[in-house]
Formats: sequence, C-alpha cells, structure tokens
Amino acid sequence: MRVFQKITIGMLILSIGALVWYHFKGDTKMITISPEQYQYYAADDKKVGGISEAVLVEKNGKPSMRCAMKKGKYAWPYCELAIHLSDSVFEGIDLSSYSKLILDIDYKSADPNGRLRVYLRNSNPIYTKRNDEASLKFNGVEYEPGFNAGPKEIALSDFQVLTWWIADYKVPVEHTTPEFTNISIIEIATPSTVTNGDFEMTINSIELRGSWIRENTLLKIILYMWLVIIIGYVVHEQKRLSRSLKASAYREGRLRKLNDVLKEKNVEFAELAHRDSLTGARNRNAVRDWLDQMSQQVRWGKQTFSVIYIDIDYFKKINDKLGHQIGDDILREFVLVVASAIKNTDFLVRWGGEEFIVFCPNHNVQQAAEKAEHIRRTVEHHLWCHNESLTCSLGVAEMKDERISEVIARADDALYKAKNAGRNRVITSANIMGTNDSLRFRN
Repeated sequence: MRVFQKITIGMLILSIGALVWYHFKGDTKMITISPEQYQYYAADDKKVGGISEAVLVEKNGKPSMRCAMKKGKYAWPYCELAIHLSDSVFEGIDLSSYSKLILDIDYKSADPNGRLRVYLRNSNPIYTKRNDEASLKFNGVEYEPGFNAGPKEIALSDFQVLTWWIADYKVPVEHTTPEFTNISIIEIATPSTVTNGDFEMTINSIELRGSWIRENTLLKIILYMWLVIIIGYVVHEQKRLSRSLKASAYREGRLRKLNDVLKEKNVEFAELAHRDSLTGARNRNAVRDWLDQMSQQVRWGKQTFSVIYIDIDYFKKINDKLGHQIGDDILREFVLVVASAIKNTDFLVRWGGEEFIVFCPNHNVQQAAEKAEHIRRTVEHHLWCHNESLTCSLGVAEMKDERISEVIARADDALYKAKNAGRNRVITSANIMGTNDSLRFRN
C-alpha cells in the first residue's frame, strides 16, 4: 500500500509539473527561416507571359525584393519571394507541429491596402505531380504587414486552400483542407488585385512557433499513465484480498478442526472431576495427594523432584485484541502443545488463568531446566490458531527439604524474574544454604 501511495504522489507531482511546463514552455518550439539556412529567390510573372520585373537585393543585411509591377498581356501580374526549404520542391519539412507563422516584413507598395499573400506549399504524392510545380498545394492567407510594424503572428489554422487549385487539379474532398506535413516552399507574393507600381518587401525575420507536444497528446499520456496506476492498484488489491481470503479460509479450517478435537476432548475431560473444563489439563485437585507423596519421597531421599512454572506472555493483550473466545482457543491449543513437549510421567496442571505448572518426577534442576527450554522453543516455533507468534516465560525450581508450597513459590519467583528480564526465557532458582542463584536460558 505504501508503494502505491508513493507512486500516486509521484504521478501527481509529475502530472502537475507536466501541465505547468506545457502552460509556460510547451509552445516554445521554434524554427527560423533565415537566408543562411534556406534559399531565397525572387520570381515574377514573366514565366506566364507577364512583363513585371522582380529582383532580390540585400538591404541592411536583410533580403529585400524589389518589384516593378507592369500590366501586360497577363491579366494578374505579380512578384513574389520564394523560399525553398529543401533541394527538391517535392521534398520538404514537416511543419504540422507548429501552430503560428511569425512574419516581420517591411512592405512598401503602390497599393493603398498594402497587403501580401503568403503560401505554404505542401507536397503529397496523392495530388502532387513530379513534373508540375503548380501541383503543390496552396495553403494560403492574405495579411497587411505594414512598415516598421514589427512581427505579426498568423495562426496556421487561418490558412485556406485556394479553390481554383482544388478545381484545376480535381483534388479528392478528403485532401481539400490545409496540410503542413511536407512544406517545400514558402511564397510571399503581391496581392492579386494590384496592376502597376513599384513594390519593396524586406524580410526582417520569418519564424514558426509550435508546441513540443500536442495538448491532447500530453493529456492522453497523463490519462493513460493514471489508468495504468489505477489498473495496477486494482490488480494488486485483488491479489492481496485473494491471498488474505485463502489465509483466512486456511486458518478457519484449522480452527474448526482444532475446536472439534478440543470439544471432543473437553467432553471427555468434563466428565472427570480432576480435569480443567476449558483446557482438559489436570487441575489442582488432581495432583494434591500425589504432590504429598512426591514431597515425602524427596524428604526420604528416594528421588528428585522439580517444578516448571509457566506463564503465557502478554496473554491479556491477546484477549483484549482478539476477544476471549480466541483466548480460550489459544489456552486449549497451549495445553496440547506443552503436552506434546513433555513425557507421560510428567504432570501438566492448569494452575490458574494463563499459568500452568509441569511437575517433573526424577528431574533435578538442570534436567528440568533443559525440559523447560524445550517447552519454550516448542511454543515459540508453533504456528498458532490466531496466526501470530506466541511465547511464554518459565521458572524452574528443584524441591529440597521444604514443603511443596515453598518450591512452587520459588519457581514462581524465578518466573517473575524471567518476565522482568524480557520474557520468552527460562530462569532457574536453587535454594542452597539460604542463597538464591539463577540460571538463565537465552533465546
């Protein structure tokens, strides 16, 4: 979950950053049509029978076309400045990612309107013929440049395809719209209504400005990235829920089987007066007489006898967290686990709550401590019904010349020390000449 949170925050920052960048820097893509990079030519109407004259000169370091417009046999005299963007008029450059044409042209003319025609000529094998330069598509617009008026922006969306060209070349309807994918020539020409006079146009600069990426493309990329994150999150959650459901089903099955076994055992144990009704372990009544016999045997020196006092660590927290029903299940399972770690000659007794005592005949303190450590490890490594770890603390004492209540008290004191030392450990207590020594088993 934390990984997806980090990915989501990162994606949010990336999305906002991309949108901010696009707002301020997205349309900074630019190309300059300078005479140092591209060929500038002057052209007039002589090739179609006119008598106008155009010449290209340099004026203050800028290309300038001077035109003497004369009306002759040709009905629509013109002069134009042609800029070739490649060596072949049929192979140009893709300007479709640009949105504005920025022209800084100083224009002097005999025309009171002072307008110019601008054509972006596009080549496409569908309508362009190799031996006919006029078959290049006329994407055109007409505007008033002025003199010393500075740059003027013309949106490429304002360009239109000339209707006479569409009709003459019988262009399919799907190709009658402006197209800028293969522009080979830029033409700047005098207006079609001018007849006679002197004209001069000086090209200060020609630039095209556009976006590094289209807005709808950027938005689609961001949208798709969010969709990938959302789909990934959904798939991850489905897998996690599936694993959780399988684990829950497995635990439920184990608990059901365990409860069935424990119920059967409890039915049997409940019939016996000396069994604890919840766990099936022996109760205090079951060992009272037997303990008297053991203490007598020890006093007579006929055998050794040790006590292992056991307490489940943090059992109250388990009850508070999981409820008393789960706590009861754990107590039942604890009895089965401890019983599997001791011998048939040992006596496991539920002493009260989560406290148990294992009475070990014929065990000195060292042997009892080793058995206690075996119990501790068995409990620690067992897979419990609540699917969490469980540990216990153990105190060990060997009976000397004392009463049974005294040796149990010493084992309880050792248990108390084990808990204070950090729990999940075994501590032994030996009563030798009035002094207490402790032997500690570490994890």
